[in-house]
Amino acid sequence: MLGFATIYQMPMVGSDICGFGGNTTETLCARWASLGAFNPFFRNHNGDTSISQEFYRWPLVASSARKSIDIRYRLLDYIYTAMYHQSIDGTPLLNPLFFKYPRDTNTYPIDTQFIYGNALLVSPVIKENSTSVEVYLPKDTLYDFYTGKKIKGKGMNTTLTNIPFDEIPLHIIGGNILPFRSTSAYTTTELRTRPFRIVIALDECGEASGSLYIDDGVSIQQEAVIDVMMEYKGGKLSIKGKFGFKEKDGVSVKIEAVKVLGKKKDGRRDGEEEEEVVEKKVDVELVGDVEIEV
Repeated sequence: MLGFATIYQMPMVGSDICGFGGNTTETLCARWASLGAFNPFFRNHNGDTSISQEFYRWPLVASSARKSIDIRYRLLDYIYTAMYHQSIDGTPLLNPLFFKYPRDTNTYPIDTQFIYGNALLVSPVIKENSTSVEVYLPKDTLYDFYTGKKIKGKGMNTTLTNIPFDEIPLHIIGGNILPFRSTSAYTTTELRTRPFRIVIALDECGEASGSLYIDDGVSIQQEAVIDVMMEYKGGKLSIKGKFGFKEKDGVSVKIEAVKVLGKKKDGRRDGEEEEEVVEKKVDVELVGDVEIEV
């Protein structure tokens, strides 16, 4: 998958989730469902001589699929933006760790972790019935995807334990801004009616950047798009670029909240460990340049 998406520039690729040949098991299929949601192409598929393996056939697999698909859909604009950039300039929408950290020789042989887009480190459990996994955390600022807790990667392996069968370890890489939809949905059409929640994961300098591309989702030739850069610096989020696509047919281009990960608590000096997650409710429509103080 990483070879096709990065080297060969064929990004719409993925595996047959839960396996094509042979019979899967409940725990194996649950792990595969959570990993498959972070493949560009995501489908459950098997051969006609294998047992049925639809996600709904096992409670654990159904739970895993619901959780991971929820994340996938809320991040659909994020990965759609990455797909757009790959179609324009070849920047991969999936990255092996050594693409992000080319000077870190420890990353060169790693093929069981990858970066989804340019900001989300995916570290699946790949052994059946295991609830732990050894992962490599690069020397960088990371944030637990589920809690927002700051983690300082040391450029070494660490073992994550007690990982439920219906969850997958995810970390946001500091210095990035990710556009989330506020909630998931049953279809992409319904999803696009949801407002945005912008998540800002700060680097050690207290800064971050990201991008967002929106079009009508249907046309080959687009008449109008939103194509913007987002930057957080000095406690302010600025969004600048093209704002041609307007809210229509129920499609939302509004931001309802901005969340900052790793913001130093008031009164804390540089070097002190106390950071917090700060979220601010807003009501901003993407029709022109924006500046939001958080």
